[in-house]
Amino acid sequence: MVWIIVVAGVVLDQLSKRLAAGALAGGRQIELIPRFLYLTYGENRGAAWSFLANHDWGIHLLSAVSFLAALLFIFWLRRETDSLRRLALALVLSGTVGNLIDRVGRGYVVDFIDVHFGSYRFPTFNIADSLLVVGMSLFVFLLLLAEWKEHQTSPS
Repeated sequence: MVWIIVVAGVVLDQLSKRLAAGALAGGRQIELIPRFLYLTYGENRGAAWSFLANHDWGIHLLSAVSFLAALLFIFWLRRETDSLRRLALALVLSGTVGNLIDRVGRGYVVDFIDVHFGSYRFPTFNIADSLLVVGMSLFVFLLLLAEWKEHQTSPS
């Protein structure tokens, strides 16, 4: 079941990027929720918030790191027995692979989800980024919860 989640996440990410690239060509922007949520095409040649985007070698380094991270997550996922931690790792793996496909195939990552909070504009992101954040947040929460439970049951 967890591998279906990984594949579904990658397919959803890649399909959404393909649709966004077509629908938002030429700088077109679609307002979904007024003054809050937009679809805006962007090409990220770096990591989160375009880190390393201004370096020619950045995309190669990020591709290599993403590939190694994907291998690590696959190994970890195969050994993990807890179903919620497996879900978290599956989400992280699907996000990692989704953005890796872009980096290797396009030389950049397609971003299109554009969120505004008043005058603040959050950096544009994509489905893979969302899967990574949700997966890592769930994983950290589960680790903290396990630590808290262990602390509660251990003698003081």
